[in-house]
Amino acid sequence: MATLNLNAITKSFGTAKVLHDISLAIEDKEFVVFVGPSGCGKSTLLRIIAGLEEATSGSIVIGGEDVSHAAPVDRGISMVFQSYALYPHLTVYENIAFPLRVQKMAKDQLDARVQHAAKVLQLTDKLQLKPGQLSGGQRQRVAIGRSIVREPKVFLFDEPLSNLDAALRGDMRVELSQLHRQLDATMVYVTHDQVEAMTMADRIVVLNGGQVEQFGTPMELYHHPATKFVASFIGQPNMNFVPAKVLDTAGALTVELEGGHKMSLPVETEGVSVGDTVEVGIRPEHVALGQNGLDISVNVLERLGGVAITYGTIGNGTRFCASLPGDAPVREGEILKLTVAPEDCHVFQSNGQVLRRKSAPALVA
Repeated sequence: MATLNLNAITKSFGTAKVLHDISLAIEDKEFVVFVGPSGCGKSTLLRIIAGLEEATSGSIVIGGEDVSHAAPVDRGISMVFQSYALYPHLTVYENIAFPLRVQKMAKDQLDARVQHAAKVLQLTDKLQLKPGQLSGGQRQRVAIGRSIVREPKVFLFDEPLSNLDAALRGDMRVELSQLHRQLDATMVYVTHDQVEAMTMADRIVVLNGGQVEQFGTPMELYHHPATKFVASFIGQPNMNFVPAKVLDTAGALTVELEGGHKMSLPVETEGVSVGDTVEVGIRPEHVALGQNGLDISVNVLERLGGVAITYGTIGNGTRFCASLPGDAPVREGEILKLTVAPEDCHVFQSNGQVLRRKSAPALVA
């Protein structure tokens, strides 16, 4: 396997610039996920790595070799697409073996690679079946097997689970994570699903408008989002953003939230003045029922067994979501008082940048 370095990659289609000076260093055997909304440039960036698109400027280095102008077949990569792209008239064995037959590999070596891939993917008893006889998850595993037999330096995945139902996506997330450990491979994975990113990645690249908003471990992005965009994209349910007026900047930042609740928050205050408007970010899972705190008018209550998700409003109608214990004494239509620890709050300026926190939760690797 190999390292992957992207150096100042840009991409334009005519006058439209879709990727802006992207530089990333992906380590050997690392599982990195590109995540972001539709149109952010993540699939275009993956296609540039694969050689299916040419960068307008910048370079791509795989395993120390500049492959910026190399053909896809010469880059040492293998790509799994959103669609399975299997040959319906061929058996599972022949679908997996196809790229090796194109290379005219010796029969014994070909068979050994196919059998190994089938064992890793638990497809050994399916090798003589046709794709039409398989489930969606099994067909996706065949597509992955076709990549494994090529023994690439880097695996590329372009939203491979988006065609599966929710339960099967959950199963396949586990299987892909196990596969990464078994192969000890460098993998780059594209998705718009932040749950996939959080559960599978060693590190996550959050893209927005063709730019890298932040690159870090899942828990770094969760605890220390650099921008409001990252904070809103990472975490489920989404972070709440409550408008607040700055009352004092001496020492800590003292604010009055919409609805009248005052808080002193342990963040740096450089660049913020009394009277400014900021937004306080509060994750739904960081609130608790209390005697004093935020007044939330509950509109919808979802009891999911171990957790109760409440949707309501605060102040002048700002939406607010709280994740509470499943048996919490909550009813639709009532006013809740919720408390949150100041050190669990994030503060964002009007430009979307976060105010650095003076104290931060310990990260979990």
